[in-house]
Amino acid sequence: MINDQLDIGVIQTSLDAVAAWDDDKSGDWQRCVRISAIEERRAKKEIRYFLASLRGLTRKPDIILLPELSVPLRFEQQLKSASEKLESIIIAGLDYRIETGMPTPTVSNEAIVIIPRRLRKQQIAQRTVVRRVGKTYPAPGEKAKLNKITGASVAFHSHPTVWIFESSTLGKFAVAICYDFMDLDRIVMYRNKIQTLFILAYNRDTTSFDHLAEALSRMLFCNVVVCNCGRYGGSLAVSPFREPFQRTIYRHAGQNLPNAQLIQLPLASLIKHQQGTFQRELKSLPPGF
Repeated sequence: MINDQLDIGVIQTSLDAVAAWDDDKSGDWQRCVRISAIEERRAKKEIRYFLASLRGLTRKPDIILLPELSVPLRFEQQLKSASEKLESIIIAGLDYRIETGMPTPTVSNEAIVIIPRRLRKQQIAQRTVVRRVGKTYPAPGEKAKLNKITGASVAFHSHPTVWIFESSTLGKFAVAICYDFMDLDRIVMYRNKIQTLFILAYNRDTTSFDHLAEALSRMLFCNVVVCNCGRYGGSLAVSPFREPFQRTIYRHAGQNLPNAQLIQLPLASLIKHQQGTFQRELKSLPPGF
C-alpha cells in the first residue's frame, strides 16, 4: 500500500573538490582522480555523524540522499550496513570509478542505490540489493579538469542507461547525477512515469538548479529533490502544490554549511492526481499529461 507521505533524509557534506581531487603533478593519474586521504577521512566522519543524527530521530527516513562524489569507494560496505540498520534506502554519489581494461585512462561517475531487505520493519526481500546509476554527461568544468591531469588526459566514460525504481509503498522514483539534470531527452523519458526525481549534485550554479527544479516539478508533475554538497549549498525540494508558499518543501542556502535534514513529500495524493482523480491542494496537470 502506497504511503501518504515520503520521508527523505537530505545530507549535505562539506567535501572540497579542490582539496579532494588535486593534481599533484606526480604523473600518477589514478591517484589524482581518487579522493585524497585527508578528505576521505573527513568525509567518512561527516557521513557517520549525519547518519547517526537521522537514526536518532523519532520519524525515520524512507530514503537518504548523499551528494555526487561524496562517498569514498572504500566506504560502500559501511553504507550498506547503515542502510540495513536504519531500514532506509540510501542513494549516494560515489568517488570516481577507474574503468579498467580501457586503452586510455578513463573514469566514470556513479551513484549507488542500496535497498535493504527491510523497510520500516517490513521485509521486502531476502537480501539487501545494490544498484548503480551512472552519469551520462560530465559537466564542462569536470571534463576539462579530467582532461588536464598531468601525465594523462583522463577520459570520461558515459553511462546512458536511465533507471526508474518502483516500490509498492514508496511509488516510482528516478535518480540522476548533476549535469544529467539538464538532459532534455532524459526528462522526456521520465514524463508520466515517476512521482519523485532525485538529483545528486556537486553544483556551483545553485540558482539555475533552483529554477530547473521548480520548472520540472510542474512539467513532470512530480516531487524534485536536489541534494547538493554543503560546499556550495543549494539543496532543494519542491512539489507541485497549488499554493506558491507550499511548493518549496525545503531549501538550504549558503556556502560551507554541512547539514542533514528530514523532509516530507506528498505521495498518495500525487499518484491520485496523476491518475486523474483531482486533488484540490495540487496544481493542474500539464498539457498532454
